[in-house]
Amino acid sequence: MDMEYIKNNYRFELLTSEHDLSSFHCDSDDLNEFLKEDALIQQNYKFNMTKLICCDGEIIGYFSLLTDKIRISKLSEDECNKIKLKTRFKELPAIKIGRLALDKKYTNQGLGTIILESIMNIIYNLSINDVGVRYITVDGYVKAYHFYENNGFSVLKKDKNLIKSLNKIKKLNPERTIALYFDIYRASKG
Repeated sequence: MDMEYIKNNYRFELLTSEHDLSSFHCDSDDLNEFLKEDALIQQNYKFNMTKLICCDGEIIGYFSLLTDKIRISKLSEDECNKIKLKTRFKELPAIKIGRLALDKKYTNQGLGTIILESIMNIIYNLSINDVGVRYITVDGYVKAYHFYENNGFSVLKKDKNLIKSLNKIKKLNPERTIALYFDIYRASKG
Protein backbone atom coordinates (compact mmCIF):
# COMPACT_ATOMS: atom_id res chain seq x y z
CA MET A 1 0.00 0.00 0.00
CA ASP A 2 1.26 3.48 -0.86
CA MET A 3 2.36 5.47 2.22
CA GLU A 4 0.78 8.75 1.07
CA TYR A 5 -2.50 6.91 0.55
CA ILE A 6 -2.29 5.44 4.06
CA LYS A 7 -1.46 8.85 5.61
CA ASN A 8 -4.62 10.29 4.05
CA ASN A 9 -6.97 7.34 4.53
CA TYR A 10 -6.20 5.54 7.81
CA ARG A 11 -8.88 5.37 10.47
CA PHE A 12 -9.15 4.20 14.07
CA GLU A 13 -11.32 1.22 15.04
CA LEU A 14 -11.99 -0.01 18.55
CA LEU A 15 -10.46 -3.46 18.98
CA THR A 16 -13.04 -6.27 19.00
CA SER A 17 -12.88 -10.06 19.01
CA GLU A 18 -13.85 -9.93 15.32
CA HIS A 19 -10.50 -8.46 14.26
CA ASP A 20 -7.93 -10.84 12.78
CA LEU A 21 -4.63 -9.81 14.38
CA SER A 22 -2.53 -12.67 13.02
CA SER A 23 -0.79 -10.67 10.28
CA PHE A 24 0.22 -7.75 12.51
CA HIS A 25 3.90 -7.76 13.43
CA CYS A 26 5.91 -4.84 14.81
CA ASP A 27 9.55 -4.88 15.91
CA SER A 28 8.71 -5.58 19.58
CA ASP A 29 7.65 -9.00 20.83
CA ASP A 30 6.20 -7.28 23.90
CA LEU A 31 3.96 -5.01 21.79
CA ASN A 32 2.92 -7.90 19.51
CA GLU A 33 2.06 -10.05 22.52
CA PHE A 34 0.07 -7.25 24.15
CA LEU A 35 -2.11 -6.75 21.08
CA LYS A 36 -2.70 -10.43 20.40
CA GLU A 37 -3.04 -11.72 23.96
CA ASP A 38 -3.77 -8.94 26.46
CA ALA A 39 -5.36 -5.90 24.83
CA LEU A 40 -8.91 -7.20 24.51
CA ILE A 41 -8.90 -8.70 28.00
CA GLN A 42 -7.67 -5.44 29.52
CA GLN A 43 -10.17 -3.48 27.45
CA ASN A 44 -13.03 -5.66 28.69
CA TYR A 45 -11.95 -4.88 32.27
CA LYS A 46 -11.78 -1.16 31.33
CA PHE A 47 -8.09 -0.94 32.22
CA ASN A 48 -7.47 0.72 28.86
CA MET A 49 -9.02 1.05 25.43
CA THR A 50 -7.20 -0.17 22.33
CA LYS A 51 -7.78 1.25 18.89
CA LEU A 52 -6.50 -0.31 15.72
CA ILE A 53 -5.07 1.90 13.01
CA CYS A 54 -6.56 0.52 9.79
CA CYS A 55 -6.47 1.30 6.12
CA ASP A 56 -8.58 -0.59 3.58
CA GLY A 57 -9.06 -3.48 5.99
CA GLU A 58 -5.38 -3.85 6.86
CA ILE A 59 -4.14 -3.30 10.42
CA ILE A 60 -1.35 -0.73 10.16
CA GLY A 61 -0.84 -0.34 13.90
CA TYR A 62 -2.57 0.21 17.22
CA PHE A 63 -2.56 2.31 20.37
CA SER A 64 -4.03 2.04 23.84
CA LEU A 65 -5.21 4.88 26.07
CA LEU A 66 -5.82 4.89 29.80
CA THR A 67 -6.10 7.41 32.59
CA ASP A 68 -3.04 8.54 34.50
CA LYS A 69 -1.77 11.27 36.79
CA ILE A 70 1.44 13.21 37.20
CA ARG A 71 2.88 14.35 40.50
CA ILE A 72 3.81 18.00 40.15
CA SER A 73 7.13 17.27 41.83
CA LYS A 74 8.08 14.93 38.93
CA LEU A 75 7.81 17.66 36.26
CA SER A 76 10.79 19.67 35.07
CA GLU A 77 11.87 22.37 37.52
CA ASP A 78 10.55 25.15 35.29
CA GLU A 79 7.22 23.43 34.70
CA CYS A 80 6.91 22.50 38.36
CA ASN A 81 7.36 26.12 39.47
CA LYS A 82 4.78 27.42 36.98
CA ILE A 83 2.16 24.86 37.98
CA LYS A 84 2.70 25.26 41.74
CA LEU A 85 1.78 28.94 41.41
CA LYS A 86 -1.61 28.01 39.93
CA THR A 87 -2.78 25.03 42.01
CA ARG A 88 -2.57 23.49 45.44
CA PHE A 89 -2.94 19.97 44.04
CA LYS A 90 0.04 17.62 44.22
CA GLU A 91 -1.13 15.48 41.30
CA LEU A 92 -2.59 16.52 37.98
CA PRO A 93 -4.78 14.56 35.53
CA ALA A 94 -3.28 12.89 32.50
CA ILE A 95 -4.14 10.42 29.78
CA LYS A 96 -1.49 7.84 29.04
CA ILE A 97 -0.66 6.40 25.68
CA GLY A 98 -0.11 2.93 27.09
CA ARG A 99 1.01 1.35 23.85
CA LEU A 100 1.70 2.65 20.35
CA ALA A 101 2.98 0.38 17.59
CA LEU A 102 3.12 0.25 13.82
CA ASP A 103 3.52 -2.86 11.72
CA LYS A 104 7.14 -3.27 10.56
CA LYS A 105 6.09 -2.58 6.97
CA TYR A 106 5.09 0.98 7.88
CA THR A 107 7.83 2.23 10.20
CA ASN A 108 10.41 4.95 9.51
CA GLN A 109 8.24 6.62 6.86
CA GLY A 110 6.71 9.49 8.86
CA LEU A 111 3.47 7.69 9.64
CA GLY A 112 4.21 7.42 13.38
CA THR A 113 4.31 11.19 13.81
CA ILE A 114 1.04 11.63 11.91
CA ILE A 115 -0.64 8.94 14.03
CA LEU A 116 0.75 10.43 17.26
CA GLU A 117 -0.57 13.88 16.25
CA SER A 118 -4.02 12.35 15.67
CA ILE A 119 -3.95 10.65 19.08
CA MET A 120 -2.84 13.91 20.72
CA ASN A 121 -5.71 15.73 18.98
CA ILE A 122 -8.18 13.18 20.34
CA ILE A 123 -6.86 13.78 23.85
CA TYR A 124 -6.80 17.55 23.36
CA ASN A 125 -10.45 17.51 22.23
CA LEU A 126 -11.36 15.44 25.28
CA SER A 127 -9.61 18.04 27.44
CA ILE A 128 -11.62 20.94 26.05
CA ASN A 129 -14.98 19.21 25.69
CA ASP A 130 -15.38 16.24 28.00
CA VAL A 131 -12.94 15.74 30.85
CA GLY A 132 -10.33 17.65 32.79
CA VAL A 133 -6.91 16.54 31.63
CA ARG A 134 -3.70 18.54 31.48
CA TYR A 135 -1.02 16.11 30.32
CA ILE A 136 -0.38 13.24 27.97
CA THR A 137 2.00 10.68 29.40
CA VAL A 138 3.86 7.78 27.86
CA ASP A 139 6.36 5.24 29.12
CA GLY A 140 8.27 5.10 25.86
CA TYR A 141 10.91 2.53 25.04
CA VAL A 142 14.40 4.04 25.11
CA LYS A 143 14.69 3.17 21.42
CA ALA A 144 11.68 5.46 20.80
CA TYR A 145 12.88 8.32 23.01
CA HIS A 146 13.88 10.61 20.13
CA PHE A 147 10.54 9.99 18.40
CA TYR A 148 8.67 11.30 21.44
CA GLU A 149 11.17 14.09 22.09
CA ASN A 150 10.85 15.26 18.47
CA ASN A 151 7.08 15.37 18.98
CA GLY A 152 7.27 17.70 22.00
CA PHE A 153 7.42 15.27 24.92
CA SER A 154 9.65 16.00 27.92
CA VAL A 155 11.27 13.56 30.33
CA LEU A 156 9.97 13.34 33.88
CA LYS A 157 12.57 14.19 36.53
CA LYS A 158 12.94 10.58 37.66
CA ASP A 159 14.25 9.53 34.24
CA LYS A 160 16.36 12.62 33.41
CA ASN A 161 19.62 10.78 34.18
CA LEU A 162 18.73 7.93 31.80
CA ILE A 163 19.08 10.32 28.88
CA LYS A 164 22.80 10.70 29.62
CA SER A 165 23.28 6.95 29.04
CA LEU A 166 20.68 6.53 26.31
CA ASN A 167 22.92 4.87 23.72
CA LYS A 168 24.31 2.40 26.25
CA ILE A 169 20.84 1.55 27.55
CA LYS A 170 19.54 1.11 23.99
CA LYS A 171 22.17 -1.55 23.37
CA LEU A 172 21.60 -3.37 26.67
CA ASN A 173 17.83 -3.11 26.93
CA PRO A 174 16.09 -1.29 24.04
CA GLU A 175 12.66 -1.90 25.60
CA ARG A 176 13.46 -0.24 28.89
CA THR A 177 11.00 2.58 29.35
CA ILE A 178 11.44 6.29 29.96
CA ALA A 179 8.62 8.32 31.53
CA LEU A 180 7.66 11.24 29.27
CA TYR A 181 4.94 13.88 29.31
CA PHE A 182 3.37 16.50 27.07
CA ASP A 183 1.53 19.56 28.41
CA ILE A 184 -1.70 19.90 26.41
CA TYR A 185 -2.52 23.32 27.81
CA ARG A 186 0.84 24.91 27.09
CA ALA A 187 0.87 23.48 23.57
CA SER A 188 -2.61 24.84 22.89
CA LYS A 189 -1.45 28.31 23.94
CA GLY A 190 1.15 28.27 21.17
